[in-house]
Amino acid sequence: MDVSKPEGVFDRDHEWRDLVDFARDRHSGLSIGVVRGRRRNGKSFLLSHLCKALGGIYTLALRESRPMALARFSEELSQALGYRLGVFKDWVDALDTAVDALCRTAGDRPPLLVLDEFPYLVDHSPELPSAIQALYDRRGPRKGHPPFKLILCGSAISVMSTLLADNQALFGRAILDLRIGQFRFRDAADYWQTDPRTAFIIDAILGGAPGYHDIVREPPEPGAEGLFRWLEGSLLNPSHILFTEPDYILAEDPHVRDRTIYSMIWWAVANGATSPTQIGGLVGMDAKALTYHLNIMRDGGFIRYDQDLLRQRRPMITVADPAVRFHQLIVLQNLKQLQIREARTVWEGSQKTFRDKILGPHFEEMARTWTYWYADQAGLDDIGAVGTTEIACREHRGHEIDVLAISKSSMARTKSARITLIGEAKCTSKPRTTDDLHRLEHIRDLLVGLGRDAAGASFAIFSHEGFAADLEAAASGGRVQLLDIESMYAPQ
Repeated sequence: MDVSKPEGVFDRDHEWRDLVDFARDRHSGLSIGVVRGRRRNGKSFLLSHLCKALGGIYTLALRESRPMALARFSEELSQALGYRLGVFKDWVDALDTAVDALCRTAGDRPPLLVLDEFPYLVDHSPELPSAIQALYDRRGPRKGHPPFKLILCGSAISVMSTLLADNQALFGRAILDLRIGQFRFRDAADYWQTDPRTAFIIDAILGGAPGYHDIVREPPEPGAEGLFRWLEGSLLNPSHILFTEPDYILAEDPHVRDRTIYSMIWWAVANGATSPTQIGGLVGMDAKALTYHLNIMRDGGFIRYDQDLLRQRRPMITVADPAVRFHQLIVLQNLKQLQIREARTVWEGSQKTFRDKILGPHFEEMARTWTYWYADQAGLDDIGAVGTTEIACREHRGHEIDVLAISKSSMARTKSARITLIGEAKCTSKPRTTDDLHRLEHIRDLLVGLGRDAAGASFAIFSHEGFAADLEAAASGGRVQLLDIESMYAPQ
């Protein structure tokens, strides 16, 4: 029998199918699945609907002591089973009892148990992964026991991403490792039910986390005043929950103890520092002294390390969550004024920062996303890895390439990689002209001169404000692909 995705679950078609396939698999023994993703991405929503659809038991851990957590687990199981289970002495006892009880009462479907916010349990019970390992070793696929499905879920990325590492208890024992990310920009626009230009603004400020919609409720009204009113009631409002969103995000990770240094790193990266040396220069610390903190932030999903597509050992560090970037650049820099409710003054004085450090970088990132996921819809069908790079140029003191793609058969950072697309992304108030195309052609010639396989590369220009007539004429002749906001959002 097919288990259709509930109407209340937007998108997530592939994720739903993977979860259903895992939960309905009838092979004998215990099967373990891991579901992970950032806060507000909809993991709990998805798993609770899965349990409702399949008769599973969904439990949500809280920040509480070990005895309280065991008592809560017993109570929730008892309510689901309809009879009292008593007090568990430890997690080995709790898990054995849960599996035995659920298997006895199982109908024609394998029992399903979800432990959500699993890192909260591990924080006070570090033996829990080993207890699950022992359970698997006793009741695994080759032990002849009835099928049983256990899903571990959590928002603390640093904890969840290491659960299955080769030095951890659960290594080699899970068959599902599902990552729930933010919606891509097209899906986010559909979720917010708004036009492309408004959707782009929302995406640049909040990203594609569906949970923000529940908090903000509605998209901004069109126009500058509509955007200000929307921000005045949410991210720029000291009484709104999003005003301190980064604090909640950092609080998820048990490895983050002193939040000050991590907030400083966020601030430095949001302001354009892309390497440990640059970050150290802004926060006043030696780059080597920052290594531990940067690793925590990378492993926790707070920052991203995007590798240069052509050159070795040239990572570009960026803030992973747009809402954090907005907070660091706009809110924290004007905290006092916002606390005394001078939001309009702050917003009017932050326009250059918003345009140059939020909209501009986000538009470039969106152009790379379009190239990777949707370029085939525009006839660009040999797109493999997508990223950025820099190349030297005596005439212009070097060039930063906003969008670069190599063929599907090529490997990044190898000399033989075939470059299939070179792109420029500009979020300015001016339409783009053939000057931008000439720059891309110049960059292609430089790459060829450096021995790169770029002679057959296509060109793409992404513009927030459209294109001049001369560039549109060049595009009609097949020299370049032109993408504005509307065409980036619209399936071709």
